[in-house]
Amino acid sequence: MNQKEAWVNSTVQKFILPDLRGKNALVTGSSCGIGLATVRGLLVNNANVFGLDRTESGLKNRRLTSIRCDLCDMSSILSAFDKISADVGSLDYVVNVAGMDPKYWIDEIAVEQWDDLLDLNLRAYYFVIKHALPLLRHGSGRSIVNVSSINYRLGIPGRAPYSATKAGILGLTTGLSRELGREGIRINAVTPGWIFTERQVADYFTGKDGAKNLEYLAKQQSIKLKISPADIANHILFYLSNVSRASTGHNCIVDGGWILE
Repeated sequence: MNQKEAWVNSTVQKFILPDLRGKNALVTGSSCGIGLATVRGLLVNNANVFGLDRTESGLKNRRLTSIRCDLCDMSSILSAFDKISADVGSLDYVVNVAGMDPKYWIDEIAVEQWDDLLDLNLRAYYFVIKHALPLLRHGSGRSIVNVSSINYRLGIPGRAPYSATKAGILGLTTGLSRELGREGIRINAVTPGWIFTERQVADYFTGKDGAKNLEYLAKQQSIKLKISPADIANHILFYLSNVSRASTGHNCIVDGGWILE
């Protein structure tokens, strides 16, 4: 393979934004993938981070407070905010990342599976924002980022319930942009394509189907870039920072030029 055809897989540069320093951030789905990369990016910028997840990442940092939280359980969300409120008087940033992406065929899905998916992928986003608002109103950063997915545009068989939640995140983001904008709180969405998280690599880019999936991805993306969680985290940091102060209700697609929007 010549240089022109080679996949771009270089180290992602650290994104330094001075205004993040000393700020308080909440990140859901903080133990792995995009959530963990976002936590790392915030810590590099000397922000203080509350990470909400059912499991801990094992990452240790004096600026990181990991809180066990089942985001499908409202009482668990309320308990997490009790802990955050006892520790700080304000939040500057909220990043909603947590989610799952199962395939459910319409002839097979159970109501309980549908409810669990919506609870985590959409309802939790809304109620994390709702319960963060009293703290955000006392913060100075006042920025929210929701993570969606381009899956809602692709029409992949078996992904309809998942795609519905991801499209819902965009509706939630635009729907709150004016409502919260009156208070000076911004809310934007970052919408990734196929990301090389540890789980995605294990499930799709190794073994017998790995080469086939890489070939498919190369045909879809405009650039042969293995998009990493850190790539997405850098876009999230941009929308948290005041450098993006003129943007709210925006959907930032990060997919290597897949859907070209």
